[in-house]
Amino acid sequence: MEHPNAHQLRSLRLDALARDHRVVSDLNDGIANGPDALVMELMDNHGWPAHEALDAVQRLQEKALRGTSQQTAA
Repeated sequence: MEHPNAHQLRSLRLDALARDHRVVSDLNDGIANGPDALVMELMDNHGWPAHEALDAVQRLQEKALRGTSQQTAA
């Protein structure tokens, strides 16, 4: 049996916490559904091609993660 890595363990911890705490669950759902909703908004209401919408959202997520990492390091 293969042991989970640190990333998988953190994900499992978050899932467990979300089951017990409504606020964590709502935030987790918002984060999980947010990128999809933004891609659909760009495509359906603004006429962006799928590959451009996906790329823009991916870059936005990377920028947000860099900002969070920099804040944590400071």
